Amino acid sequence: MKKVGFIGLGTMGLPMAKHLIDAGYQTFVVGRSRGPIEKAIAYGAKEAESPKALIENVDIVMTCLPVPQTIIDVYEGENGLIAGATEGKIVIDHSTVNRETNEHVARLLEQKGAHFLDAPVSGGPMGANAGTLTIMCGGSEEVYKKAEPVMKAFGEYIVHVGPIGSGTVVKLLNNMLIGVHQSALAECYIMAEKAGVDPAIAYDLIKRSAGFSKSMDWSVDAILDRKFEPRFSINLLHKDIRLALELAEEVNMPLEVIKLGEQKVAEAKKKYGDQDVCAIVRPLEEKTGTTLLRRQ
Repeated sequence: MKKVGFIGLGTMGLPMAKHLIDAGYQTFVVGRSRGPIEKAIAYGAKEAESPKALIENVDIVMTCLPVPQTIIDVYEGENGLIAGATEGKIVIDHSTVNRETNEHVARLLEQKGAHFLDAPVSGGPMGANAGTLTIMCGGSEEVYKKAEPVMKAFGEYIVHVGPIGSGTVVKLLNNMLIGVHQSALAECYIMAEKAGVDPAIAYDLIKRSAGFSKSMDWSVDAILDRKFEPRFSINLLHKDIRLALELAEEVNMPLEVIKLGEQKVAEAKKKYGDQDVCAIVRPLEEKTGTTLLRRQ
C-alpha cells in the first residue's frame, strides 16, 4: 500500500497526513478549505477532485471528520467514497462518531467489495504533531493487519479492539470521562485557590499521588496562563458525551455521574463552546468570583 488518501485536514488530520508523506507514502488529499489543502500540497501531497476520485487512485483512504453527518456527506453521493470504492480498497475512519454510522458505511462499502475500520484516535493535536497517537480499531482483524503499517506513520499505540464499532465504543468511554475529569478539576483548582493554596503547587503534588489524571496535564497550565484556544473544543466534547449517552441508552446502562459531567460541559458550552475543554472552569470561576492565574 504505497498510495494513500486523507480527507479531513483539521488540527488532527493535517499533521497526520504530513506524517504519511514523511513516511514515504504517495498521499492524495481532499478538503473544503484551501488553507489546509495548500499546506498539505506544500508538504508533498497531491489534491484529488473529489472523494470518489481520491479512492479510485489509492489503496487505502483515511478520514478524520467532526460529526456523523460529515461522514455521510463524504462517504455517500455520486462523488463520495463509496461511489468510487472497488474490490479490496480499505477505508479507515479516525473520526469520533457512533456505532450506527460505523456500521452503516461499513455495510455500504462491503457491498462494493471494500473494507472498513473505525479507528478513532486519542492524543490531541500534540500527539498528532508528534506522531504518537493512540488508535483504537474496530473491524476485521485481517483488514486491521493490512492497515496497521500505514497507521504506524502517526500512531504509537495501535490496538485491534474487536468488530466494527468497537474502536468507537472505547473512544466514547474515554471522552465521556474527560467531561467528568475536567468538571471535577475545575472544582479542585478553584477550591485550592480559595483555601489559599497555589493551584500549580497542588497540581505538582497531586500528579505524584493517586488522584492524578492525564486531564490535569492537559488543563492546568492552559488555565493558569489563560490560554483557551481550542486544542479540543467544548463543542466537540459535548457532542462526544451526547453520543456516549446515546450508546448507554442502547445498551441499557445508567450513567448518573456522566450525566452530571454532561450538564457541566453543556453549561460551559453556552458561552465558551468554541474554546478548549479546559475552559469548563470558566463558569465556576464566574460563579465563585475567583479567577485562576499563575502566581509569579
